[in-house]
Amino acid sequence: MSDSQRLDAVDVARGVALVAMAAYHFTWDLAYFGVVAPTTPFTPPMRLASHVIASVFLGLAGLSLALAHASGFRPRPFGVRLIKIGAAAALVSAATYAVAPETPIFFGILHCLFVASLASLPFLIAPGALSTWAALATGVALVALPLAYAAPAFDPPGWVWLGLGVHDPATLDWRPLAPWGGVTLIGLALTKLSRAPPDWRASAAPLRGLAFAGRHSLAVYLIHQPILIGLLYGALQVSGYSERLSIEAYAEACRPACVEAGGEIEPCERACACVVRDAAAAGLAGRLASRSITKAERDRIAGIVDACGAQAR
Repeated sequence: MSDSQRLDAVDVARGVALVAMAAYHFTWDLAYFGVVAPTTPFTPPMRLASHVIASVFLGLAGLSLALAHASGFRPRPFGVRLIKIGAAAALVSAATYAVAPETPIFFGILHCLFVASLASLPFLIAPGALSTWAALATGVALVALPLAYAAPAFDPPGWVWLGLGVHDPATLDWRPLAPWGGVTLIGLALTKLSRAPPDWRASAAPLRGLAFAGRHSLAVYLIHQPILIGLLYGALQVSGYSERLSIEAYAEACRPACVEAGGEIEPCERACACVVRDAAAAGLAGRLASRSITKAERDRIAGIVDACGAQAR
């Protein structure tokens, strides 16, 4: 669908979903940097929010497919869109395998959208009410199937993406075909059964901004996290929050570890205070409890720890 054919109502709705998605992902960033409790993204309200946001995105994808092919199936736009989604999904997988190899994304929302788009193909090619009702029935079945059936046979990597396994894999984003692909098919079918959204134009600047984001949702999805992480990291460094957090985390862990290793309470407290003081003087206070530290920094901190330990004894 070209820009001239797009409906602002749909793009604004997608833009709102993007803002909600970015806000949800920002809680992960805050938890990663220790600004909020690490369990915050996993609380029931946050998990519910993630499911609602994913449902909106996948439902709007089905709606967009129905509108784009309302006058007949258009193979070239469908193929171009599919290639873009597939490339973006591969990029997300590669990036997360590099930065989070223990919990990479191998079947997240983009992977689900890719497979769900392929699953929608028969219903886009075949015209008529029967095809539309078949799409709706298939979508509902995919949503309901995991509630009624699960088996260990679907746990291996080759089958787990179907969503019928007993155990969920360790991954940062998990949107298996069942139930999530069913949401796209339901959106497709309901759009074909209803009237098209109103041909309304966003006039206010905020709405135009949301519509612009909605028109470029794939690009926004790919770049929003690096931008958010970079801005948050910069803000924490400039404010000194990261250094204070690192010192507090080190101090909290240092005393019990020292005592457990056989030290007495008072010498341990002096040694820990000494480490914090000397690390700060060396410009290393922010690295004491850092998750990413170079070998040179580790060696310098180890030397400070040894020297402070000797002084405390």
